[in-house]
Amino acid sequence: MGRAARSGKLSDAACRSAAGENFTKRGGAVSENAKPRHALLSDFYAGDCGKLAAKLIGEQIAALWPDLKGMRVLAVGWPFPYLEYLQSAAHVLVATPHFTAAETALLQEKHGAAAIVSLTEDHLPFYTRSFDRILSIHGCEYSANLTDFFGKAEKLLKNDGRIITAIPNSCGLWCGKSAAPFSGGRRVTEARITAVLENSGFAQEYHGQALAFPPLQNKKLLRWAEKWEKTGRFLMPFFCGVHICEARKHILSGAALKPEKRAATAPAGLAGAGAK
Repeated sequence: MGRAARSGKLSDAACRSAAGENFTKRGGAVSENAKPRHALLSDFYAGDCGKLAAKLIGEQIAALWPDLKGMRVLAVGWPFPYLEYLQSAAHVLVATPHFTAAETALLQEKHGAAAIVSLTEDHLPFYTRSFDRILSIHGCEYSANLTDFFGKAEKLLKNDGRIITAIPNSCGLWCGKSAAPFSGGRRVTEARITAVLENSGFAQEYHGQALAFPPLQNKKLLRWAEKWEKTGRFLMPFFCGVHICEARKHILSGAALKPEKRAATAPAGLAGAGAK
């Protein structure tokens, strides 16, 4: 476990200033000459397309978890653009393989309360039953084994704890767009991620989609894409770039519980949240 630094909502400049390790594994191969993943993610979210993606995914997170008061939340991967949706939590810990231990010191204390811990891939060095909620963004798709990743996450959650994961859709419009996040790493179908969650001790309660448009750079097209998003999720969910799943930890180990599906209802003042 690496050195931790106190931080809250991180600025784009702070994220860009930290040079992370080159975790560019795709399909078992490592591209040594590729741009570091943390740099690709930081550049993406600094642009208009990334800001829209963070908004559309973040609205669903806020709708599913409108009140985190008193809870401990673990955010895994590259969750920095989404920390604002976790502000009501008592404590947020970010675990990322995208920074080395020394580099976390570059992330100065801000006005939030997120501790940042660098970690090795597929290793979550925390006590069992430490967290009420886990958010995985740009995390599980780069793990060596999805079932192992979610199995470890299940152990970290308290009884009846919940996890939200955003994972690329193998049939989505973002698939294979090498320069865009949600296009690399492991991509899955809806049936696959549902089965993995259930085999890892979770009962899936919500399955939605986001990014019903391809990665775009043109601002006019992005304005159209935002208006199209809700309709696209409804008419063509199989073409959306990302699966968004919420699952609950089984209270009784090994019990086959039937998932109780629930809708993501937007909190007051938050428009456009929730996938249909």
